[in-house]
Amino acid sequence: MSTDERKELGRGKNVVLEFFERKLHVPKIYLDAAWDGDQIDVLAIDRSGVGDVHAVLLFPRPYTTDGRLDLESQESRIDHLITRLKSVTAHFKYIAAVETQRQADWRAIFRISNSQTERIFAPDFVGRIGLLHIDAPEDGEPRTEVVLRPERFRAKVSALADDFVMQHTPDWEIRDSPVA
Repeated sequence: MSTDERKELGRGKNVVLEFFERKLHVPKIYLDAAWDGDQIDVLAIDRSGVGDVHAVLLFPRPYTTDGRLDLESQESRIDHLITRLKSVTAHFKYIAAVETQRQADWRAIFRISNSQTERIFAPDFVGRIGLLHIDAPEDGEPRTEVVLRPERFRAKVSALADDFVMQHTPDWEIRDSPVA
């Protein structure tokens, strides 16, 4: 992975953190979390650890040297992330495509292939992986576009979330104000 891709992924993690900061009620948000045997790029546990668990895996959108989106490479990366997310214990799961190409006159919309559409669902169709498109331009406002809203997976994570929150310091959280 190039330095530019690492930079974009790092900035993308921060954009996802801000997305959850606005979306969730009382989140604790962890970057690069070791969650139940999986490495999760952004993990958000809502309501200070007693609510929903959101897991996000990011990837840099691949472009060819002449600036075209490399669809074959993107599809391969998404296939790999879908497979990884299938084993992640979480209520909500996301794949986040981080934009790495800065073209003023166009932007390739993040989509998945028809063959991947069925794979983003749980086997019993209770749960669907969500898709996020992250753009963090150097000179503009970072954006998180929800391309496909996730649907809740069956997940028994209360004890896991409680243990995780007790053992790990979040990268971002809402703190109670001190009593005067």
